[in-house]
Amino acid sequence: MAQLGDGALRAAEKLGFDLVRPITLVGVAALGEPDLLIEVEATAVLAD
Repeated sequence: MAQLGDGALRAAEKLGFDLVRPITLVGVAALGEPDLLIEVEATAVLAD
């Protein structure tokens, strides 16, 4: 989980935004039920 936080911090610094705003970072090693389907909604912001 530390690697996820480090990566988010590096991306924020590179893109010039503040990570203090509400953000949810979730990492899982495996799902409890292998046949379970999940839906992920994400928004990406790309600098010009």
